[in-house]
Amino acid sequence: MKNLFVLILIFIGFVNPSISLASHIELEPCVQTSHCVREELNTGNIDSPFEKIKNIVQNTPRTEIVELDGDYLHAEVTSKIMKYVDDLEVSFSSQDDNLIIRSESRVGDGDFGVNRKRVDKLINNFEES
Repeated sequence: MKNLFVLILIFIGFVNPSISLASHIELEPCVQTSHCVREELNTGNIDSPFEKIKNIVQNTPRTEIVELDGDYLHAEVTSKIMKYVDDLEVSFSSQDDNLIIRSESRVGDGDFGVNRKRVDKLINNFEES
């Protein structure tokens, strides 16, 4: 019975691919703001805002993109000295012309402002380019 259900879902995905190929992924809100930052940025009339932010992330030191799916990006950022890994997510909503950027530490209760600085720097680089 499980196999039949899975086959039906796969068939529906082929018949109506827009269901299975959602381009915008809603990012979770920050639960603990002491080590997580989430910002929304209205992109207005900027051409290809997701490509622009993706290029900025790709050229950020110690940052590796681990998932790229439509208008969603997930990167891992490794700290220089302690080698902690933080998660950086970017999602673009073309309906609202919004970039949502979320950066969160994986360990600890605080981050000494690292995630805030990371998000602010991304936004500043985006607005300058």
